[in-house]
Amino acid sequence: HGGFSMGLKGTTLISELRETSGLDEGFFDSQMATLIQNYSLNPETLELDQLREVLADYLQTLILEEEAQAEAKYA
Repeated sequence: HGGFSMGLKGTTLISELRETSGLDEGFFDSQMATLIQNYSLNPETLELDQLREVLADYLQTLILEEEAQAEAKYA
C-alpha cells in the first residue's frame, strides 16, 4: 500500500499515482486519458475503488488481446 491514504481522490489521486507508478509521465497520462474516456470517468471525482475496477477490466482486455494475437500468429 505504501503511502496511499484512502482519502485521495480526483486529480490528487491521479498525480499521486503518476509519481508512485514509476512510469514515464507522458505514457502514464496518455493511458489515464484513455481510461477516463473509455470508462466515462470524471477525473475530478475519481476514487481509488473506481480506478481499481477500471484497471482490472482494462488489464483483462489487454491480456485477451495479447492472447488473441498470439493465437492468430500460430494459427
